[in-house]
Amino acid sequence: MTDENIPQKMPVQPMLGQPIEIVIEVSKEEDFKRFYAIGAIGVNNIYDFRVSFYNDDPELGQRNSFKKIQRKIGTEVILSPVAAKELARWLTQNVKDYESKFGEIKSQSAPKANSKGTADSDSTVLDGYA
Repeated sequence: MTDENIPQKMPVQPMLGQPIEIVIEVSKEEDFKRFYAIGAIGVNNIYDFRVSFYNDDPELGQRNSFKKIQRKIGTEVILSPVAAKELARWLTQNVKDYESKFGEIKSQSAPKANSKGTADSDSTVLDGYA
């Protein structure tokens, strides 16, 4: 999305009469901030989907081996089920478009935290940090 307002036109068919056109102007809040995330974690329930975006801050030990990775959540987005489904559809389509232009996106494994907040034994190597 660019920094300028982007009008979006949506045809709407009212119950009676002729279709009307609704123009939606997209703008940013005064306190809008950008946040670059390397990953996301989330949960859902019957009411909403919660997605937290994070960055990792590795603490180096001796000989550049990691002792700990501090996962810092920068923001959380709460979506209705309808909005979550629309976001999933939008992301799926845009990833397909990206890969058709630039090639397959290679996934990297990341350590998964268990209930104690430590990395599970099978995921202690973090690609991209080694």
